[in-house]
Amino acid sequence: MNLIALVLVVGTLPSLACTLFLIAHRVSPHPSWKPRLKAAWLFVLVLAGTALLYLGARHLFIDAKDTGARLETYMAAVTLTPCIVSGLIAVLFKP
Repeated sequence: MNLIALVLVVGTLPSLACTLFLIAHRVSPHPSWKPRLKAAWLFVLVLAGTALLYLGARHLFIDAKDTGARLETYMAAVTLTPCIVSGLIAVLFKP
């Protein structure tokens, strides 16, 4: 497996898990979850922000004629979309 793809998937899965954790807390709040909610919320936002910065930098700095770089950017965008959406959901479901 490609190392970059592995890093992207491993970075995206915890973001999705934390987002589901935040949504579950909104549906059925548990006081014992409170300390972990702040960490989950911050983790999701930092990961989503990093993904947006990465994609923005890739978009700005790649050559329009470089097909391989454009393909890599599109693949990264598809892979990181759940992470970015998780960040937006985390903002809506802030603990």
